[in-house]
Amino acid sequence: MSSAFEGVVKSVIKEVDRRGELIPVDSLRNSISFRPYCLLSRRLSSSYFWKTPYYRFVNLSIKDILEPNAPEPEPECCGQFHFSDVVDGNVQGRVALAGTGQGKISGAAAVAGSCSASMNVCILRVAQNTWEVMQQERHLQQPEHRILQQLRNRGENVYVVTEVLQTQEEVHVTRTHDHKGSGEFALPGAMCLQGEGKGHRSQKKIVTIPAGSILAFRVAQLVIDPQWEILLFPEEKKRTFELPPSSYRRRDGQRRHAFSLRAALRSIGESAKMLMADGIHVQTEQIVTIDFESLRAEVTAGSTELGNLEMGLRQDLLMNIGKILHDQPSMEALEASLEQGLFCGGQVEPLDGLAGSILECLILPSRELELELAVPIFYLLGALTVLSEAQQLLLAKTLETTVLLKQLGLVEHILEQSSPWQEQKFVSLPSRLLGNSWDEEAPAWVLLEECGLTLRVDTPQVHWERKSQGPTCALYASLALLSSLSQKPC
Repeated sequence: MSSAFEGVVKSVIKEVDRRGELIPVDSLRNSISFRPYCLLSRRLSSSYFWKTPYYRFVNLSIKDILEPNAPEPEPECCGQFHFSDVVDGNVQGRVALAGTGQGKISGAAAVAGSCSASMNVCILRVAQNTWEVMQQERHLQQPEHRILQQLRNRGENVYVVTEVLQTQEEVHVTRTHDHKGSGEFALPGAMCLQGEGKGHRSQKKIVTIPAGSILAFRVAQLVIDPQWEILLFPEEKKRTFELPPSSYRRRDGQRRHAFSLRAALRSIGESAKMLMADGIHVQTEQIVTIDFESLRAEVTAGSTELGNLEMGLRQDLLMNIGKILHDQPSMEALEASLEQGLFCGGQVEPLDGLAGSILECLILPSRELELELAVPIFYLLGALTVLSEAQQLLLAKTLETTVLLKQLGLVEHILEQSSPWQEQKFVSLPSRLLGNSWDEEAPAWVLLEECGLTLRVDTPQVHWERKSQGPTCALYASLALLSSLSQKPC
């Protein structure tokens, strides 16, 4: 089953935030972190075709960078809501085959499921006049906080949480799925053969969400120019840190064009090394057309690089990536380290645990990144980060070549048939791509549903919506690159 926490968050936001201004918390682990006044940075996107999860923690609050170091004012409660969601479903089927004098075969199946949650939530918001008073009474610390200096050097924007949707009491989410099946046969003859069988499988998931957990949040942009201010409505061109004239155009281009794997792989060699040493993102020569062929070319470039690696190295990378999908902090640390090394150059500091094991496969004796390895792995991590926790865990369980290739073929078909992606449409799914099962328990179903796609069982098809583009493209890239790592030698 997909994540019960994520399902509840989506349902609540749908009711209390019709304008889509709240950002959902992606996992129960992060539900204790997005507090009012905490600072976040904006992640870089490794592709044109998706946006990475909006923010990451920088382990600071607004009071950590201001003087005097006084407690933040308490946020105001702007609304309290009671939310109750109970869903029940039951599907049954029966089939019988019989021929004159030839016996009889019959079978029946039933699938039932339910989900229930009841909670009281409130919206906590830092009022606009609170920011105005703080700006008058407090100034930036001098010297500047060390983490703020690092973010300045990397040219990253910084944001502050201004509003949260929070549970007021402990919540229990219960999800159940029951499968029942039966069959019988009778074959006439000299020796009459007959038999019957029954089966039952029940799955139940109970998730406890503690009181005070954050389900969603809203941010404003922090600007230091050189005094500080809060932009409650972030501007695309406004930056947190004032950049020197010589680097502003370079940084602005870096943000507009993000990071193109195709350009990086084309430029691997002396030109790429010069660009990386200069501390800028590798940029494309022109804006990429947003269509499936462009995505396929980008992903194929990365898959080819990984597929050409020595078999032992590919196996080590695949095994450790499968493990790190269960360890979000390590995955974030590895992605940040690769981002720093690729875009700022220089030596890469060692990391602990799984992140360190993967990083050591990607560096030269000088502790600089080996571009041919680091670029596609960074791209893969960027794609995996876009996926939900349920998708990540499913991929970690299905790293066998054949399974990945079947799922890749299905996602590729959907993206190909739904292009151009701006239009809503229904895409039929050929039975050859669905495997032995096609229902809400099938791994492929969960992977697609978590992308925001609406699926049908009776006539297998997907309803494509524009909002699904980013997650579905990221899923395609993840499957393609993991498949290239899992390929066996011919």
